[in-house]
Amino acid sequence: MRILTNFLNSPKQIDLSGDGRAVVLCGETWQEFKRQFAAVDLIVVDCRNTLIFKIAGYFLLFPWQRKPLVAVDLVLRKPLRLRHRMSALIKRMLLTRVDHFIHFFRDISGYTKYFGISRARSSYVPFKVNIQDAHPSATDVREGYVLSLGVSLRDYDTFIRAVAELPYPAAIPEYSFDHFEGRDASFMWTRQNLPHNLKILPDSGNPEELIGNLRGARLVVIPTRADSLCASGLSTYLDAMYLGKCVISTSGPGASDLLTDQALLVPPHDVAALRETIRRAWEDDALRKRTAESGRRYALSLGGERELLQRVYQQCFTALRLG
Repeated sequence: MRILTNFLNSPKQIDLSGDGRAVVLCGETWQEFKRQFAAVDLIVVDCRNTLIFKIAGYFLLFPWQRKPLVAVDLVLRKPLRLRHRMSALIKRMLLTRVDHFIHFFRDISGYTKYFGISRARSSYVPFKVNIQDAHPSATDVREGYVLSLGVSLRDYDTFIRAVAELPYPAAIPEYSFDHFEGRDASFMWTRQNLPHNLKILPDSGNPEELIGNLRGARLVVIPTRADSLCASGLSTYLDAMYLGKCVISTSGPGASDLLTDQALLVPPHDVAALRETIRRAWEDDALRKRTAESGRRYALSLGGERELLQRVYQQCFTALRLG
């Protein structure tokens, strides 16, 4: 069995429970993938929409060259405008040539509604911690602010409005504030008119600064938009949990479908609910520590890249009955 994938850190061989051993070939570009189609038995593409659609389109035009195709962590957006709805119809057609989808969240109702991705062609696989090399240290915990960060479909307006009415220091890293998705004309906040208790932290987007900003937080808030169809904020909250932080997250795919006591959940775009949850978690030491401990246990149980790849490949074989 030979697998072609864009998981560039994948081992060259992988043992599959009861299914023998698979040889793994890697590629990045469409040309690299196309050259190797004839030599492989399975194609696994991670989080590369353009690559998935090119391969799916190729198999649609040349069905005799088709190989089993698995899309991992395909990130799709709700089609809000007419041109997006037209694009969704084309994507829906192309995705009929994907044999299986592996998601890092359970609630795929939006994917089913807008893109025809059914549960029968889908599997949930738990994600991983991205910062396993950053070990928490009791001597390195300042816990000085309420931190919000990330760029995928973030709802910073609700976060800023919530903390503006609280007496606690708050922060957003500058990379997150400058690059988040969903910023439109209704977003009124600039660096000049932010609430006095909210500061912008230095951050160029590298892992060291991410870890440093997380270490300094007393609470980590992941506010996401109500129109998010996928697990926006998943990797961010897992990193925060791994570092022993109490997480507050917006309900939705990747949060309320996966978490129970590992985080505090609030409805989307609800300023009052978020404000009161931040207040309660900041002032209630027992609640904050209990939530953080549960979250850390959850994050530790997931492992890192090696464990994730083992889960993904095993699920490919199980779902497609290969071997």
